[in-house]
Amino acid sequence: MTSFDHSDRLRRFSKAMAMLTTLGMLLIAIAMIAVFLIPDWTRNLLLARLGQAGHDLSLSPGRVIAAAAITAVPVGALLFGLWQVRALFLNFANGHVFTLTSARLLRDFAGSVLAQAILGPISSTALMLAFTLDNPPGRRELVIALSVHDYLALIVGGVLLAVAWVMVEATRIADENASFV
Repeated sequence: MTSFDHSDRLRRFSKAMAMLTTLGMLLIAIAMIAVFLIPDWTRNLLLARLGQAGHDLSLSPGRVIAAAAITAVPVGALLFGLWQVRALFLNFANGHVFTLTSARLLRDFAGSVLAQAILGPISSTALMLAFTLDNPPGRRELVIALSVHDYLALIVGGVLLAVAWVMVEATRIADENASFV
């Protein structure tokens, strides 16, 4: 079963979501570049990520580069996931719903959501380490930040991964049934 011809609403919704996803990817990429070019924005991002622990951190060029490199990892995973879900919505818009390609795109998006759940706390810890590594002994800090959002990303990613596996199995069964004449 390769196409889904019965839902004009799904087609319209999927086209709108593909456009929204494209816009989101562009805005995220532009914002991440701007954040590390405008010192006040950099400080605000770090305060948001590190809380009060980041209040007194100075922004030397080396620290800004380290923060940009560390932040690029979860942002890269996010952009990869958005690219996958954009392709999934385009598949849906073209009527390709129950296909192996759609299942794989959903699986890859699910993996990106799961990665966000893991990379969020790791990148916050890495940021604090990068900013306090050159402090004298006793002034270095280690922060491990876990949030409900990280937990939610873990659960949502797991659900999406399970649905992707179900889609693969449904596609296999549909192909098997189609081969019987």
